Amino acid sequence: MNKSTIIKNLKQAKPEHIEWIKQGNKLIQGLPQNEIHRPIDCSDCSFTLWYEEEGHKLVNIPQLKALEALHQDIHKTYTAIYYITFDRRQNPRTTLITEGGEVPVDERPFRDKKLKELEKKTVTMIRSLNEIEKKVEAMTEQDFNNGWLT
Repeated sequence: MNKSTIIKNLKQAKPEHIEWIKQGNKLIQGLPQNEIHRPIDCSDCSFTLWYEEEGHKLVNIPQLKALEALHQDIHKTYTAIYYITFDRRQNPRTTLITEGGEVPVDERPFRDKKLKELEKKTVTMIRSLNEIEKKVEAMTEQDFNNGWLT
């Protein structure tokens, strides 16, 4: 692994995860299911695959390890928006039965809230990736090769 490969992988992760926000917006707008990306498990994401294969060797970048949980949350949040949207389109629940009778259900506020969470988490991840990228770029090749990796 070299600096340019690391930087390439960090750069690649950003647009891939911004795409989940775009897909979330399409869900909220009501686009048909065939026009929206199905969620993928975090373990199948190219960022996770790179991290598990090579990225975890970057022991001097603790932020990279810290991104694991956030990255998983991004995938879980998009998955929740996706399935809530399409489950309800196929099996709409128009009312909830409560003590006071039936109450109309509007799940849009919940989906909007989840989309805001997705946006916030993704922005946080991208900022962290930018910081990590700057650290890697600032290192000399010699410093990088002398002990940067495990």
